[in-house]
Amino acid sequence: MCSRDPSPPPASYVKGGGGIFTDMAVHDLDMTRFLAGSDPIDILAVGSTHIDMSIKDFEGSEKYDTASCIVRYPNGVQAMIDVCRQSSFGYDQRAEVLGTKGMIQTDNVYPNTAKIYKKDYTGNADMPFDFFLSRYNEAYVTETIAFCDSLVNDKPVPCTGTDGLIALVMAIAADKSAAENRWVKFSEIIKEVYCSSPTECELISQDAMFPEGFRPTNNPEDLLVPDFDKQKSSGSFSDKFKKMFAK
Repeated sequence: MCSRDPSPPPASYVKGGGGIFTDMAVHDLDMTRFLAGSDPIDILAVGSTHIDMSIKDFEGSEKYDTASCIVRYPNGVQAMIDVCRQSSFGYDQRAEVLGTKGMIQTDNVYPNTAKIYKKDYTGNADMPFDFFLSRYNEAYVTETIAFCDSLVNDKPVPCTGTDGLIALVMAIAADKSAAENRWVKFSEIIKEVYCSSPTECELISQDAMFPEGFRPTNNPEDLLVPDFDKQKSSGSFSDKFKKMFAK
């Protein structure tokens, strides 16, 4: 999956926005969960600065204008995402799902379906949309109708608050992965957010709204630090080893 914007936003927008994973890739991370039809396990992410040098000295992932992620799902399913703050020809947002029996692709959205065939050119008559209100016009209308339908007819919304929270957790995990150059489990983020210390773990981290793999532990007591005095009184490993052969 790729998501590339027509041009970089102002540095003032990027500053304090949480970084490219939170203010941009979060939508694509959310989309991979929808396409996979299951909850992810962990993530590996990298980022770099190639286009907008005005942000290269920002903190954390705010300095990135280009980034990539690999998300692992159950049963060996993998999702690959690349995002960039600039695409010179308009919004470049395509998705591809490859399976054992075939493949599904979605292409960019164009103002029309006209194509030109000439001896020196074959392709679309127009460039892809380069303004978000045009690119996502149908999406905005559809989600507004769904939201109003939920209010008027007392129906559940198609996308829940939990869906949004999980997408945010995925984005924060991507940020952590890029910063620490390693795979990050999503349960680590829940633990950081809701468990300020091993002895102060809030019950919400075990709430059923989180997928099982996102919860830091099944038993909050497992987060407690070992009782040092109890360990000491039971003797060291060498003491126990000696007792085994004392007889």
